[in-house]
Amino acid sequence: MRFAGCVVAVLVVVGAARPAAAQPGPLAPIGGPPGAAEDASQSLPPATPVSTATRERPPNFLGAPVLGPQDRPSDRSLPPDAGTERTLPPNTGNVRVAGVDRGDVPGSSEPAPRSAPGHPGEVTRRAGGLGVPESAGRPVTADAVQPAAKPKYTSPATDVVEELLAVRSAAAATERRTTADRSRSGERTAGKFGDQIGETLGNVFGNRGDSWFRSDHTFDNFISPVTNPFLFEDPRSLTEVRPIFLYQKIPSDQPQFQGGGAWFFGTQARVAITDRLSFVMNKLGGVSINPGSGSPYDDNLGFAELWLGPKYTILRGEENCNLLAAGLQFQIPIGSSGAFQDTGDLSLVPYLTYAQSFGRDFKYGGFNAMLGTGYAASVNDKRSDYYYLSAHLDFDLFNSHKFYPLTEMNWIITTTDGTTFPGGVEGRDLFNLGGQASGSGLLTWAFGARYKFSESAQIGGAFEFPLAGPRDMFRYRSTLDFILRY
Repeated sequence: MRFAGCVVAVLVVVGAARPAAAQPGPLAPIGGPPGAAEDASQSLPPATPVSTATRERPPNFLGAPVLGPQDRPSDRSLPPDAGTERTLPPNTGNVRVAGVDRGDVPGSSEPAPRSAPGHPGEVTRRAGGLGVPESAGRPVTADAVQPAAKPKYTSPATDVVEELLAVRSAAAATERRTTADRSRSGERTAGKFGDQIGETLGNVFGNRGDSWFRSDHTFDNFISPVTNPFLFEDPRSLTEVRPIFLYQKIPSDQPQFQGGGAWFFGTQARVAITDRLSFVMNKLGGVSINPGSGSPYDDNLGFAELWLGPKYTILRGEENCNLLAAGLQFQIPIGSSGAFQDTGDLSLVPYLTYAQSFGRDFKYGGFNAMLGTGYAASVNDKRSDYYYLSAHLDFDLFNSHKFYPLTEMNWIITTTDGTTFPGGVEGRDLFNLGGQASGSGLLTWAFGARYKFSESAQIGGAFEFPLAGPRDMFRYRSTLDFILRY
């Protein structure tokens, strides 16, 4: 155990003595501080032992340090503000000290500039903190290094970005003007269904100029009435084709026909000569009468009477949004005799129709009203004469000119008997029987709606039933139409 203890003690002593032996002698300094050559009498303090185990330093990313000009002992007596202004003795040259033009070297070939008047023998110079650059041994002025002011652009066209924006702005303005011109001239885009129909109708009617055969679109907030379609006329000057489908139920207690029904399928056509004068074809198509099983009359299908005539818009109140038109209708009985479409020779129907818009400031929509009246007078006693009065009211929902709920009322009263049909019944606007129905009048009420796909394509429908008077051949009626308007 004593031997082992001695070995441990020796190892401890040897381990403690080895680090001290690893330190070599002090390293001699290399070079000396600036100005050592001028002041050799100064001695350095004893060197501190430095370890030989030097550490690796990371590379200097900013490059090697740059030493400024050495400071000589003669410069140390300068005041702290010597870098800005200095007073120099006269007749001296220029010497750079710490980047400053001093002018204190005697015998220089370039005399220093004289001082200002009043201070003889002195020169005042201003030097930059980073020194004045030299070129070919002479100082370079600051104006030669950096201009006094950056030149400005004389014209925005030289800027590429501004030039591009100017070109794009001009193109956008041209496109807006083109769009506005197309809107004012009534041109349509070809992307919508209704607009394509309008262009097709324009090609058919030969639109030579904006007013030729073109509908009056100043009052597009109005809609045409649905019920009593052959007599109740729209006061506007229109160019359109209007297919109509109509079914009328005959009461079962009617003595001659004993039920059944009557059908009309045909069309109307209108041509606007100007925004006031137009020509109307009110009825063109076929009629089918299907009496009940106990009726002495058979089912019949044939051509309907031809109704047509001119119309003139007397009043076009654009500010008050109202219209008044007058027309004359010719009822020509050239249809089938089996369907009672050949009674008499001719009836003339002068008529008036008025339209008024109101409540347009109401946020949920505006109202449109129409009123039509006329008298059908036969040229002989074979046909019945009658008077009619029709009223229409619709609501332009949210003033969108798209969906119009509507209600209508019609009153037709026979004033003069005909001599063709023996019974005391009359067919009113669907067929003129020439019956013995003088003094009988029927008031009906209808409700429905019209929808505009566009001003060129519209659909309407209504259901109509009696309110007062003898029903005769009218138990109820359903009307459906489709308008193709130019």
